[in-house]
Amino acid sequence: MAREVEFQDDDVLVTSRNPLKGTLLLITDDDDEVELQLDKETAEALLSALGAFLMEGVVGPL
Repeated sequence: MAREVEFQDDDVLVTSRNPLKGTLLLITDDDDEVELQLDKETAEALLSALGAFLMEGVVGPL
């Protein structure tokens, strides 16, 4: 079952630099913590998806 979570403006906790790995803390509506595990490829895909999401809000020529 899907759960709704919220980003709380926390930094990514880097757990390894080589290979690059880290966790991003998300909070549910009932204050449970969800750790999003990231590696370099996952972070790049997330960044791309977020960029596409932000472009949906752009009105008019760039």
